[in-house]
Amino acid sequence: MALPSIFTTASRDQQPDDSQSSVRLRLVSCRVEHGRNATSTAVIECEGPGTGLMTTGRIAGSASPAGDLRLMALATLDAVTQATCGALRLELVGVKPLRAFDENLVVVAVNVHHEGVVHRVVGSAIADDDPVVGTAKATLHAINRLASPLLARLT
Repeated sequence: MALPSIFTTASRDQQPDDSQSSVRLRLVSCRVEHGRNATSTAVIECEGPGTGLMTTGRIAGSASPAGDLRLMALATLDAVTQATCGALRLELVGVKPLRAFDENLVVVAVNVHHEGVVHRVVGSAIADDDPVVGTAKATLHAINRLASPLLARLT
């Protein structure tokens, strides 16, 4: 796996070891809870490195189909921020459900700020069964590549 140069301290020709490349946040569960007065709360639980380290992201906001997807992406970013101990500042650019290749997809774009450098990353996932779960997976797909080296340092 090729890592961005901002996260490597060794030479560019050296490959990361397998223990670092396999350190990822894994989706355990996610849900959107609809409350009174057209509000929703997105909750995501991720398992991080180590033995059963759980991270929970929770964001509340306006209830709507597009709003629920945005809230889930924001809750996922919150969980990643917690897991990396705030080393990454994550800014959601957008969430876009779309139909392509005879599948329902979700695409998520995020700006990642780390040590004065900004990277725009994009993740996607198939969302046929549940667009909310697809959004959480797409967000993790976008962020895990940059969060993984930081998580490896915390284990």
